[in-house]
Amino acid sequence: MKMKFIVIPLVAAVLGAVGVAQWAGYPRAKVTAHVLGEDGNPVSSAKISFAFHSQFDAKIPAVVDGLTDGNGNFTAEGYTDGGFGSSIRKEGYYLGAPNIPPFYEEKDNRWLPWDATYTSVLRKIENPIPMYARHMATAIPAMKEACGYDLEEADWVAPWGKGKTPDFFITVTNNQYRSNNDNEANVTISFPNPDDGIQETQLPKEFANSQFKWPRLAPEGGYQPKFEAHRLWVNIPRGQKQDVNTANEDQAYFFRVRSVRQGDKITSALYGKIKGGIAVGPNEGKNGAIGFTYYLNPTPLDRNMEFDLKKDLFKNLSNDDQPRDP
Repeated sequence: MKMKFIVIPLVAAVLGAVGVAQWAGYPRAKVTAHVLGEDGNPVSSAKISFAFHSQFDAKIPAVVDGLTDGNGNFTAEGYTDGGFGSSIRKEGYYLGAPNIPPFYEEKDNRWLPWDATYTSVLRKIENPIPMYARHMATAIPAMKEACGYDLEEADWVAPWGKGKTPDFFITVTNNQYRSNNDNEANVTISFPNPDDGIQETQLPKEFANSQFKWPRLAPEGGYQPKFEAHRLWVNIPRGQKQDVNTANEDQAYFFRVRSVRQGDKITSALYGKIKGGIAVGPNEGKNGAIGFTYYLNPTPLDRNMEFDLKKDLFKNLSNDDQPRDP
């Protein structure tokens, strides 16, 4: 009996030594979020939530949340497969998120860097206003002809629709549809008034994780009289694949329309913005198509670009047509 008592634990120890090591689960991450306002000062009492998960199952959430301290800091720790959800909320501010990239390197069951500090900017809700805001996607009614589009009416002007004032002239210069895998379209956007125009902008990187990503005011100048949009898609079996697209989600534009000038001064104009680029494409048997999400401030000479999502001047929009961001 005494020998059995000795042999059993020895065998178990040997098997443990030569067997497969037990998985320790996902590594832990420790992060500190540092929250600042646009003025560069710390934001205290902002609620930060981190959506980690359980040690052994990425489908089981483990939320860690709390408030930033007087220095704008909050530290959290939890298991993760390398990424996790997060948010920053405070009354009177736009929804934000800590600017934390995914983790790829780990040591001793910890993700590296361990307990690094990540700074995010939380933006105040200052002056949100009603706007004409919607996503439009429509067939272009004519080929190689300047078709006027009314942004307030969200329709083509006569003879193609019920629009009253052309804000954009949209001209299809090339529309080739041979198949779903072999097509091309070129579209020019131009304007009816000399001081109208469009300009591409880079949204500030410090606002990338904010619900409101735009500068608060549209520029006073720098508008160009036309914009060329292009889409080329060729993917023929055993042929050369080509994919050219002047529209992508990172693109953003300001525009000015309905400009009136007296002498050396613009006395009236409407300002707006376009989110996510301007997409064009060919239509089989038609003249091409165009789509973009636009926001138009209805007050002349007001360059405010802070849109109130609850006060869209378009009513009863379908879910696909609704803008998602202020």
